[in-house]
Amino acid sequence: MYKRELEQVLHTKKLEPFILLYGECDFQNNYFSEKILSYWNTSEDEKLLVHYDEYDFSHAKNFLSQSSLFGGNNILVLKTDKLLPQKELDILIDLSKKSQESYFLYQYFGDATKAKKLTKSFGKNFVRFFKPAISEALQLLQQKAKDVGLNIQGYALSHLYQLHMENLSLCVNEFEKLKLFNKEITVNDIDKVVYGLGSVGMDKFIETLLKKEDISIAFQNLFENALADEVRIINAIQAYLSNLLLFHLYIKIHGNYDAKEILGFPLPPQIAKQRASDSIKIDLNTYKKLYEVLLNAELKLKKMKDIDKNTFLLSSLIKLQKLL
Repeated sequence: MYKRELEQVLHTKKLEPFILLYGECDFQNNYFSEKILSYWNTSEDEKLLVHYDEYDFSHAKNFLSQSSLFGGNNILVLKTDKLLPQKELDILIDLSKKSQESYFLYQYFGDATKAKKLTKSFGKNFVRFFKPAISEALQLLQQKAKDVGLNIQGYALSHLYQLHMENLSLCVNEFEKLKLFNKEITVNDIDKVVYGLGSVGMDKFIETLLKKEDISIAFQNLFENALADEVRIINAIQAYLSNLLLFHLYIKIHGNYDAKEILGFPLPPQIAKQRASDSIKIDLNTYKKLYEVLLNAELKLKKMKDIDKNTFLLSSLIKLQKLL
């Protein structure tokens, strides 16, 4: 099923006692596992959390087979980047089908393309999570911030997301630290305490790129942190261009701009003014060509193995500059 279907099932229908979660977004995997466990009314006494290096088939089988010691449910949660042997998997699923007290949640964090073997055993009871669009990612972060009691500005949340190179899990890890301010969190608060993967300033790098200035030094700075990733840099540029395109289209239709109407959250006035100005300098045909360069580069970086990814990305960005 799709993520939206899972949300509907959790609200309106009966969720089956066995389900597989996997895909390209670990944050959503964990986020929805919490919702599923809450739906199953899980207490710590009823849950057996197993990581693959702790996995023992006999122990897992016996746990699902026995009657609950506390008169509740037996819920097995397996978190792993390994594929469970087919025979063992089928037995665990069968046990959860037969008993009203047994539940099985399989969180797979490995290569999503290999999970097809797993989905056959789960029938329709699996969800694949894809990398969310920036608007969806910010909604997830806003909901998580609300859940933990963090008051944060929409633009500050967007800034945090870009700072951590669009890694939702890293963003959420900062929430407890930011709560210590005990006030509405601003961009300045984030810059004081957060050291992100994009701490050199992705926005500044992209602005330099789009101004057709020399990006060689800034580009190398992005890779001084060993966690930098070529595809994530492309995704950040795509997200930035998407914001500019939204400004461009809104201005064309309305003759002015309103950041909150355009993005769903307000921007600081000086930044909103700059985005509006930059957006209208690029015509629609050029936007199309810029996206084509980025999408082709992303595809080759993901598919081609025998290339110098760093050099290839730099040459692609220089090609992009020539279109401006």
